[in-house]
Amino acid sequence: MAKTYEFEFAAPTEELFSEALSAVRALGFSILHDEDEATSFTFNTGPSMWSTAGQDMTATAVAISPSSSKLVFTGRTARKGSETQYGSWGERGRIAKGLATRVGRALAEPMPSPAADDPTASEAAFVTELTTLADLHTAGVLTDGEFARAKERLLVRFPTA
Repeated sequence: MAKTYEFEFAAPTEELFSEALSAVRALGFSILHDEDEATSFTFNTGPSMWSTAGQDMTATAVAISPSSSKLVFTGRTARKGSETQYGSWGERGRIAKGLATRVGRALAEPMPSPAADDPTASEAAFVTELTTLADLHTAGVLTDGEFARAKERLLVRFPTA
């Protein structure tokens, strides 16, 4: 039976899910599919020194209260063709703990705001971030709802854009 790793955060489920997805992408892991577009996705970590095909893991954000939630990781060792791989020596646990740490840091950091004394830099940053969001939405990575929420957060950060 696969082990489950759970981490609690003082953040709403949507925010936790978004940060978990960002952390997985930042580490270059491959998103395999979304089980539930708002709360769960499966990813592969790729080969490592502990596993030839990496780990197939699922991250799920679960509400505890309106302002807190937990991030649950489950998974299994990925297969490479018909080869079965035995033992990954705690790799899933290390990955889950590392992602939870990264998500926790992101949730604790205040959202950076652009320098008010340089409107050109502020506008360029706004356009760059909006373009990135649009590309993710067009590629199907962000749902319509996620895209709308991300645009709202962007407009709060760049009120004069």
